[in-house]
Amino acid sequence: MTARARAAARRLGGRLRVLLRPEGRPRYADGAAAGLALVVPLVVGTLSGRPGAGAAVALPAVLLAMPLPEGAGPRGRARSLAIRTVWTTAAGAYTALAGHGMPALAAGVAVTAFAGAMLPGVGTTGALAVLLTGITGDGPEQSAYPGLLQLIGCAWTTALLLPRRYRDMRKGGSPPRRLPGADRLRHGARLALLTGGAVAATGVSGTLWGQGHWLVTSLLLTLRPTPEETRVKFAKRIVGNTAGGVAAALLLLAHPGPYAVAAVVGLSGALAYAFRTANYAYWALASPVLLLLLSDYGEPLPWWAAGVRVGLNLLGGCLALCATRWLWPPRPAPAPDAEG
Repeated sequence: MTARARAAARRLGGRLRVLLRPEGRPRYADGAAAGLALVVPLVVGTLSGRPGAGAAVALPAVLLAMPLPEGAGPRGRARSLAIRTVWTTAAGAYTALAGHGMPALAAGVAVTAFAGAMLPGVGTTGALAVLLTGITGDGPEQSAYPGLLQLIGCAWTTALLLPRRYRDMRKGGSPPRRLPGADRLRHGARLALLTGGAVAATGVSGTLWGQGHWLVTSLLLTLRPTPEETRVKFAKRIVGNTAGGVAAALLLLAHPGPYAVAAVVGLSGALAYAFRTANYAYWALASPVLLLLLSDYGEPLPWWAAGVRVGLNLLGGCLALCATRWLWPPRPAPAPDAEG
């Protein structure tokens, strides 16, 4: 290895260490609650011969178990969980009533992505809920009682998460910056246009094809209001999802049965949610196994589906980076007054 190659390797190693450095503390109790919220419905659904219904009840845990406000007491945690419950249940009702075709899904994702960017406390919950419920099957329970399985899943997850109490575990730093209204509007418009367009592009046959939903989730989760935030999120997602994708591919090669899948989903979910507060890169590392197996629970996936997911995450991240630069970029901060 030449001196130049060694220097480049050292620089890359230094950047990876910075990227993977802990930024907070894990929340082990929340992780355990998320793992339990995921595994129990899957096992019960499989035992009862309704794995699709079990997956539909487990799916809300993916959305509700996202980190709750730092240092929030019972009232703050209840408020956050209630907001996520409303949006997740409404998404389940919408996809059951409007159907799973591309036009309804594209419109639902675009509208909820925009609303999540504009409304406090919502974020990507609504858009992810529409997307994830929209790509799952039409079981008899879904058709007869729109939104019921999502509501049950939300209630089950809330019952596990709500009693947990925490001190403020942040490692210092300033509170999140509140965006001006114009910047929120631009960010919401970018999200709506790109995610709705991605659904339409991958659903030209009438429904969202194959693993195309990973392109949409990549855009939703990578695109941030500023270029700097987007670049950091992109780097963490690529590093984590690539390594996690290799683990997922090896697991899929073993062709695990439904109970083994349920156990792996519960374990990977517990690790992903416990360590997400320490660094988003840790979530990106643990989540591919969780999301790949849960989104298609009951339907065996080929090993290369993990590679497709990595590729679509890379494509979505690149599109997000381009969007922050060329699609309604944020206005630069005004220069300081030279006269003081």
